[in-house]
Amino acid sequence: MELDPSTVARWLEPLAKRPEDVVEVFAERRREMTVAWTDGEVREARATVTEGVSARWRGRAGERLAFLSRGDEEGAREAIRALQREIGLSPLPVRPPRARPASDPDSPRDLERWVKRLSALFERHTPRHRFRWTLSDRARQVIPGRGESATFARRLLSLEGSFTAASRRGDESRDFSFHAPAGESTFEELRVALSHAGQPRETPTPCGEGETDVVLANGCAAMLFHEILSHPREAGAESPLNGLEQARLAAAELEVRDDPSRLDLFGGYEWDDEGTAPRSVKLLDSGRLSGRLTDRGHGPGPSNGHARRAGPEDAPRPRGSNILVAPGHSASEEMTRRLSSGLWIEQIDGGSVELASGRFRLRFPRARRVRRARMADECGAGILSGEILPVLRSIDNGIGREVRAYRPLGWCAHDGKVVPVGGAAPDVLVRRLAVRPL
Repeated sequence: MELDPSTVARWLEPLAKRPEDVVEVFAERRREMTVAWTDGEVREARATVTEGVSARWRGRAGERLAFLSRGDEEGAREAIRALQREIGLSPLPVRPPRARPASDPDSPRDLERWVKRLSALFERHTPRHRFRWTLSDRARQVIPGRGESATFARRLLSLEGSFTAASRRGDESRDFSFHAPAGESTFEELRVALSHAGQPRETPTPCGEGETDVVLANGCAAMLFHEILSHPREAGAESPLNGLEQARLAAAELEVRDDPSRLDLFGGYEWDDEGTAPRSVKLLDSGRLSGRLTDRGHGPGPSNGHARRAGPEDAPRPRGSNILVAPGHSASEEMTRRLSSGLWIEQIDGGSVELASGRFRLRFPRARRVRRARMADECGAGILSGEILPVLRSIDNGIGREVRAYRPLGWCAHDGKVVPVGGAAPDVLVRRLAVRPL
């Protein structure tokens, strides 16, 4: 897929009339292997390759983008020609079409190796299941009209589905999701997560309704901060946090940042989708509201490397990447003591936020009740809800000391555009959250 930067930059030169004009070509080649299992039997296995290229211009008069579903230099040239016509410039001369080389979807050996390992893992830990596994290789290139080009690639693994597990009073269906960059330790981490998810548990009773204190444990607090800080701090977002820069919103012990450079998490990257090197951005600094996530077209200030695209057909927009909560000093036993009575939750499997009102919702599949600082019975699925500003003020200053990556957090949809995200967090105690059963 790799384009010649000097050639493409030369084609882009006529589009950059003013110093503030942004012109670039963005290309992506995505190669995916997908396998679906049902109770140990492979029901579907396929490998696909998709590619595309877009040319973008952004200036005083707005923004224009032209997209073609091919990722070679011919595609880049045609995208630039379409963009030139759209903004009223003479297009590049037409070139005779060239034959495109055939794409090899993927190596069958690589697919067979993963199927063999995963089939054995499922047979041992979750014999009855419905799983869909995807391994995605994404290669991207950004060539600006001015400056250096950037080429970057990521390999991401996702496993989602459900399985039947034992409980004290019979079998139950449990959902499972795991998202991580594919690396040497990924398979072992997946094995541990699946083994833990399949352990026998008590049959849950229905979750109550009302207000309760909640410990978000095992890294799942990352889901809360993804909704109440990452989305509201994307440049251009209208939320209750606007105009409160440097205001004290939470306990001084709370520090939260967004860090794309954490390549061990699902949302990491070396360059953003405008070719800018990303920086870690503090969203809460000692409890005070701090930075925003910016790109070249959405400030304040210069880009801090958070321009992201769902695909080459989309213009970049500021989006979160990896939400990270700094550790505190409290051990797990201290967190239980501080909670005293409430809910202990280790899994959040979905969330949403209404930015205009500041209201958010988090869905959990099960929780454990805590009474008199001791673990008690389990309760079933429910919804946690609240508003951004009150919940920030309600976070206890006793924060867990061990930070854990939260692998169920993997994909974020905003206005229909889906990008990979990740997160890691210690145990966090939130007072007076609204809860209701599902």
